[in-house]
Amino acid sequence: MDRQSQEHIQGILSRQIDAVFFDLDGTLINSSKDIAISANYALEKLGFPKLNEEEIVKHIGYGGENLLRNILPVNDDNILKKAVEIFKKYYFSNPVIYTKPYELIPEILESLKKQGKKIAVITNKYYDISKEILEKLDIFQYIDLLLGGDSVKNKKPHPEPVLKAIESLNVKVPIIIGDSETDIKSGKDAGIKTVLVEYGFGKIDLAKSFNPDFIVKNTKELRKLLCE
Repeated sequence: MDRQSQEHIQGILSRQIDAVFFDLDGTLINSSKDIAISANYALEKLGFPKLNEEEIVKHIGYGGENLLRNILPVNDDNILKKAVEIFKKYYFSNPVIYTKPYELIPEILESLKKQGKKIAVITNKYYDISKEILEKLDIFQYIDLLLGGDSVKNKKPHPEPVLKAIESLNVKVPIIIGDSETDIKSGKDAGIKTVLVEYGFGKIDLAKSFNPDFIVKNTKELRKLLCE
């Protein structure tokens, strides 16, 4: 598709959609360092060696318990339970030491609100900590609905949170934006358009295999897609 055709489709899209559903980590905010520090704190407290940040980041986006399950060097439910408790206590006390919104994200959210779009954040992160982070970063004011991994029975990649957002906000033409295959599959299975962002933490090649409707490299391209 040539650039002119792509821009034409983008213009039509931005006019048609009535809601935008965002993933949180790796899409709205860069939280990798705070998560990695908290995960390493849990590992260290349990007597395990710490990992480098890059290794931990690979597992962000699937929920805290899954992250810890993937990085613990032992397969033991009791140890996993302890790790989750330690991780949550530390992370909940230190959620935004290094975490920041990605460049242009507040501007994009403000623009969408001015356009009259509904905005939801759909994350596999715990609801309470997600809300606190959004508030501390001064972007919760733009959010009409927040769904955490503990807000639904089946979190992403299941379509349930997307379908719940559609019902709760009473919208007809939403779009979901995220950095991983969990976001794309959740949106696809719910029957809505999907946008993959390449600047986050997700496994890009895996996410692309789910055929997102749009792919953006950075927040400038995201702004162009949604706001122009």
